[in-house]
Amino acid sequence: MAGFISQDTIERVRAAADIVSIVNNYTNLTQRGSQYWGCCPFHNEKTPSFTVDPVRRFYHCFGCGVGGDAVKFIMEMEKLSYPDAIKELAKRHNIEVVYEGGSFVPEKKDQDLATIREVYGRIASTFHYFLTQTPQGKDALEYIKGRGLTDETLAKFKLGYSPADRYWLKKFLNEKNYSDEFLEKTGLFSKKYPGLCIFAGRLIFPIFDRGGQAVAFGGRILGDGEPKYLNSPELAHYHKRETLYAFNFAKNSIHQKKAAILCEGYMDVIAYHQCGIDNAVAPLGTSLTEQQLKILQGFCDTIFLSFDSDGAGQNATKRAILMCRKFNLTTKIIRLEGGKDPAEIMIKFGAETLTKQVQNAILDSDYLLSKIKAQYPSESPEDKTKAALAFFPYVDSLQSDIQKESSLDQLAGAFNLKPEAVRKDFNNRSQARSRLDFRSNQPEGQELKPIKLNAELRAVLAVLSNPEEYSKMRAELTSDDFEDELAKDLFIKMEERYKQGNFSFMSVIDQCDENVQRFVTAVTASGEFSKKNGQSEADFKDLIGRVVRDSIKLVKRNALERQRKKLADRLKSFKPSTPDDENYQKALVSEISQLDIKIQMQKM
Repeated sequence: MAGFISQDTIERVRAAADIVSIVNNYTNLTQRGSQYWGCCPFHNEKTPSFTVDPVRRFYHCFGCGVGGDAVKFIMEMEKLSYPDAIKELAKRHNIEVVYEGGSFVPEKKDQDLATIREVYGRIASTFHYFLTQTPQGKDALEYIKGRGLTDETLAKFKLGYSPADRYWLKKFLNEKNYSDEFLEKTGLFSKKYPGLCIFAGRLIFPIFDRGGQAVAFGGRILGDGEPKYLNSPELAHYHKRETLYAFNFAKNSIHQKKAAILCEGYMDVIAYHQCGIDNAVAPLGTSLTEQQLKILQGFCDTIFLSFDSDGAGQNATKRAILMCRKFNLTTKIIRLEGGKDPAEIMIKFGAETLTKQVQNAILDSDYLLSKIKAQYPSESPEDKTKAALAFFPYVDSLQSDIQKESSLDQLAGAFNLKPEAVRKDFNNRSQARSRLDFRSNQPEGQELKPIKLNAELRAVLAVLSNPEEYSKMRAELTSDDFEDELAKDLFIKMEERYKQGNFSFMSVIDQCDENVQRFVTAVTASGEFSKKNGQSEADFKDLIGRVVRDSIKLVKRNALERQRKKLADRLKSFKPSTPDDENYQKALVSEISQLDIKIQMQKM
């Protein structure tokens, strides 16, 4: 039976813990007199109201009221129990944790959480061994070295390989005395078939927490197959929205440079780091979130965006610009030239060229205006109005009146407009927008394709127009159920706003690019999802309820049919050669049968 951590250990940890340096790892502190000040890491703020007293060893926020000592800070920031926070600080300061006799037994969930973190660390090492030391990892090693990565980089990021055998990991961990009940909580195995590892035959990218502990995995398939990337699910110790890839490696550099580079994926980040540009990070499997920007805001005041040059990457860049500016972060765009991504540029031209491209990054306003001028090249008043309206969301996102004024002057200069006319349209932008014909919102030759209203989009827009219905949709569907990319993106945005407690029609479309905003508002304005004149509130609610229920069934059925087709194709090409393969084949047949039943139920 475990005992309490001794009071002597606790006091030694408290005495050794430098609260200023600890807090400085999470938000940028500036000394003012005898105290240190910074933006609060627990809530979003523009003016620092968070203070740390190094003499009294406590922190306090005058904005949200939080406060405490170094142990409390680590508990809150790292989501640790009190004993685990003591142990974490003890480890950082090389203090031996001594226990006293007693009846204390950690809660099972805390024990499991600590053990899961331990398992991820061990498996990360095992995957790395498979990649670098075994014949099984040969192809993966050749691939990753072909992308220009060195042995030192592979070791630093602990890249690995998961064997193609889906059963080995379960057997391996069972032999290490981990129970089936415990392994179900790790996120490493299929929920339907607990013996199957979700990572099989993939290049593995361990995802680390701020302290450098592996807490999740990303896996890239080698060769053909879907999905290309597979990521660990949400876990008690791992939340994608609150995690940045490689932040553990980058945080000190971000703090020193007061700048961070936001990339699109794992390989982009790793290429930057190998080139000595060690302040690069990336979101994890989702679009950039406010929680991730809040983390960065505590360390820097400038964000460099390094996203792909394709349509999706450029849309992501525009969304990220608006989000960064709302957090009062100066934003610059890295224009990658000579390659499709940082890794290709690194291979072709070396670290010096990539470094120079970072140094030559342009301000977000210059980037947006160049894109808008390409989209609206005509000198006609209509195109100039469209160009101004396309730029206004950026002006809206700026947090300073001086910045707004300067940006409006920049817009006027770029399109040879009178500044007073630009300001007038900006102040009356809703009316200015309504004067334009929605059907002409994209000029000929525009890269963005016209948006077509399909069944999935209609389902999402029905809910977006009636937010009170969203709880029904999220209870039945996930983003993976949508095939249409815009429907999926809107669903993800609705889920983000729902979890933040500010879900509304405007809060969602504010996060969309202009093309989508116009499409959504035009469809909604048609009145399809609104109450008609003379229609009672009860009749309208009943109608919308049925529309949403039918839409959910349709999306779910289509998702199940796509899933069935994938499994049927896999079964058709699968050639069993071992007893385990035969068991897997039987599992596929069983899963297809279960899907057939579910599909029929959705048709009822």
